[in-house]
Amino acid sequence: MFKNKVIIGAIIAVVVLISFWLFAGGDDKKQIAREINKHWNVTDIDHIEVINDNESVAFFKTVDGTEMEMYLEKSLFSWNKKRDYSFSSEGINKPIHLSFFDSPYRNEEEYNAILLRIFDEEIVSVQIAKDEDIIHNFKVLSKDTGERFGLFRTENDSIYNADYVAYNIKGEVVYIDKLSQ
Repeated sequence: MFKNKVIIGAIIAVVVLISFWLFAGGDDKKQIAREINKHWNVTDIDHIEVINDNESVAFFKTVDGTEMEMYLEKSLFSWNKKRDYSFSSEGINKPIHLSFFDSPYRNEEEYNAILLRIFDEEIVSVQIAKDEDIIHNFKVLSKDTGERFGLFRTENDSIYNADYVAYNIKGEVVYIDKLSQ
């Protein structure tokens, strides 16, 4: 009799835990928005991009007008801030802008990360090239505001001494940012 009660109790506990895990936290983007608001006084969340189900980057504006990006990682029950940065487009006159930093995600401490921002409407794709090798083709993503960006993480240090080649819809080169010089 006691054994049956223990088994029934264990089953109920498992069902309660699974229910909490699935339903109590809400959807990912709502959880991420709550985490952002815990750290910043936000006016607009421009875009939340969930990467690999447990990593995210969010773009938002604070009440003082500062444009921010926050990198988050999902734990068992919630999203947690890993790192955040501010950004100003003032003084940028190139069609693409590159931000380099160490990857903020767990088990990627040795990785380099690049956030690509695209300011020219004509650009539809960007690749990283070193000599004759293609290191990476950025997946160009759009924020809810229409602004476009790409994110890449790698252990390859060649990204610091490479060409960033931007193409239009016809496949023609629109711009090259030569970090190799």
